[in-house]
Amino acid sequence: MLLFKGFAQELEPKFGVKETYHFGAILPHRQIVNENVEGHTFAAELSFYKQTTGKKDWQQVYNYPSIGISALGMHLGNPNELGNAFGVFPFIELPLNKRKINWRLKMGYGLGYITKPFDVETNYKNVVVGSPINALIYLNMGFDTKLTNWLSSSAGLSLIHFSNGSFARPNLGVNIASLNFGFKYRFGSTDNKLVTEILGREKLWKKQFMFGLGIKEIPPVKGPKYFVNSYSFNMIKQGKAKSSYGFGVDAFYNSSLRDLILTKDENYQTTRWDYYRLGVVGIYSLDFGDISLLIEAGGYLFTPHKKQGYIYNRVTTRYNVGDRLFLNLGLKTHFAVADFVEFGLGYNLHK
Repeated sequence: MLLFKGFAQELEPKFGVKETYHFGAILPHRQIVNENVEGHTFAAELSFYKQTTGKKDWQQVYNYPSIGISALGMHLGNPNELGNAFGVFPFIELPLNKRKINWRLKMGYGLGYITKPFDVETNYKNVVVGSPINALIYLNMGFDTKLTNWLSSSAGLSLIHFSNGSFARPNLGVNIASLNFGFKYRFGSTDNKLVTEILGREKLWKKQFMFGLGIKEIPPVKGPKYFVNSYSFNMIKQGKAKSSYGFGVDAFYNSSLRDLILTKDENYQTTRWDYYRLGVVGIYSLDFGDISLLIEAGGYLFTPHKKQGYIYNRVTTRYNVGDRLFLNLGLKTHFAVADFVEFGLGYNLHK
């Protein structure tokens, strides 16, 4: 068995509070999005941190990350058609080096609220967000500079995404890129970071079956809701420490596909297979104990609706409930266009 050695012991304050300010712009990932882009975006973010100390093996493997929760308020640069955005999300912040100037990656997702979504009568010019409640995805790459043992400053680049996952149309989504700076004050008792020898994980292939469910709309706006079912079989091999990789087969039942086809071709001859898609997928997973973040890239072997192309992607979080069961929450897309939000339940056939 391979052994992993932790970093040297050092004292760290147990908690932290950080105020971050963002200055950026909405990215026009579709030409039509330009109609809603007027000015720059501004945001204030308040975060509460807890410093991990290596009590769990994955914390040492990832160089003692911080975990916490953030609240975000943002001016979207178009007060008449977009209004403001608010959000709250849990996160993990990973140290990527061990120097005085510390390179860090912060990742999180949660719920967002847009004050002026599309309305067919009062706000028909908003072509990007169709509902007030949205998913929020947050990424920040930045540098922390320790000023004292209790105070540090930071600067970085963030990507923030609001979308309802096609639950309501329109749903092109809001993507914001921003420069940011902030200050973090750390407090509480100081704890030693644990240093232990960690046995590397066995490189076993895990067989997983998952059932997923989603709801979506298709154009035009204010149309009916359609159900989507997914069935996935994955083969995933654990790496020795941080990550896993594998492949799988996906089958989708999408009750909106026939209507999408008939919208483009009224003379289409329907068949029993119009609601089905079959694909194969490659998987890469970052593993944080019982929680895993999966990035999947797939291709359709069969699809009756070809306008969306043959490539699809998933970003998924899985939480292990015991040794066998896991919960799944993911977003399936065709490149930058959301297909549906997927809620799932899975079973490890072998562990």
